[in-house]
Amino acid sequence: MRKVLFRKEIIFTFVCMHVPKTKYAKSGNINLAYQVVGDEGEYLVFIPGWVTNVEDCWNIPQLSAWLSYLASISRLVLFDKRGTGLSDTVNELDLPNIEQRASDLQIIMEAIGVRSANFIGLSEGGPLAIHLAANFPEMVNKLILIGSFPKWIKSEDYPYGLNRRQHNLIKRHIFDNWGEAVGLSLMAPSVSKDETTQNQWSRFLRRSASPNTAKVFYEMNIEIDVRGSLPEVRAQTLIMHRKQDALISCAHSEYMHEIIPNSQLEIIEGKDHLPWFSAKRSELIMIQTFLNGGKAINNPKLDVLSAEDIFILYSIKDYIQNNCKENLTIKGLSKHFGINDFKIKTGFRILFNSPVIRLLTNVRLEKASNLLVNSNLSISAIAEEVGYNHPNNFSVAFKRKFEMTPLEYKFSMREK
Repeated sequence: MRKVLFRKEIIFTFVCMHVPKTKYAKSGNINLAYQVVGDEGEYLVFIPGWVTNVEDCWNIPQLSAWLSYLASISRLVLFDKRGTGLSDTVNELDLPNIEQRASDLQIIMEAIGVRSANFIGLSEGGPLAIHLAANFPEMVNKLILIGSFPKWIKSEDYPYGLNRRQHNLIKRHIFDNWGEAVGLSLMAPSVSKDETTQNQWSRFLRRSASPNTAKVFYEMNIEIDVRGSLPEVRAQTLIMHRKQDALISCAHSEYMHEIIPNSQLEIIEGKDHLPWFSAKRSELIMIQTFLNGGKAINNPKLDVLSAEDIFILYSIKDYIQNNCKENLTIKGLSKHFGINDFKIKTGFRILFNSPVIRLLTNVRLEKASNLLVNSNLSISAIAEEVGYNHPNNFSVAFKRKFEMTPLEYKFSMREK
């Protein structure tokens, strides 16, 4: 896999990555192209916007690096919606509505052998992710919406987005100039003048859809409206949006945050709509911490940590939870995992809102409380089992946390 090197504002990549193997799932008479990248962690399904090509996306360095990062923290699932990229084409009389696209995704997940996953919905991929979370809650564990919207066209009851006339002007420009780097000035103004990026983008669009397919899909996206599904979303939801997004206003995300229960909103400085351009390390870490811990961390102090540091800190946390009986010290963990003391101490406070020793103590005492109720071990044996050399020290720490001695806790819980 491509190694990804992170700086504060941008991703740099080196070493060429081979294109992952493309597979096909059959939905009726339509073949759907998909890839699974990465072999660790939970499945993460990326629902893209507009048009895509799962193989050519790896030829855009910034996008390749962004996807590589996601694949390093998950089993990343990529796919081309029917009618786009390497999936079968469709005719204008058989355009896929949101229910059809949801069904296609279910079939892809069945082909992979997974019933539920985390989802990222980018741009017009967001409404499909919202539809899935509201109508098939068993499929969606956690939901991330990036630069998205519930409805893209302005109306009397929805004052956000562009009106039909503005959409028509954009549409005319795009399809009068298809084959060139159309839309790049709106989707990624920071690189819109770069000739290399222009060539990569125009090639990507040509390989993702024919001019007519791209046009009818744009027209279809204008009519999307999933506002009624927003209150039904029960999955933990992270909503991310660049503040000066040149294509889709962050007001859409603010609206969704007000209605989606249990959602977290992060408005980030930047103009680029496509998140792999001008990517900040803090944005990537937000995604990672949300997927790992349930709440995104947006803290400037994270700049002292590299992406590799974040991986190591999560590994240390897992190690503590599974080896609390050992005589664990910060110095010992630092040596074992190859990370300095300062980063362990700082990282644990930022990522887990707890000093290392407090987290270790809580893990030990939670395990002890379970053993007190569900085993016949003596108090001293339980103390030893969770890493305390002296039963008295164990009893003092236990009472501080649970406000009763281990013996009192044992009898009180068994009486229930």
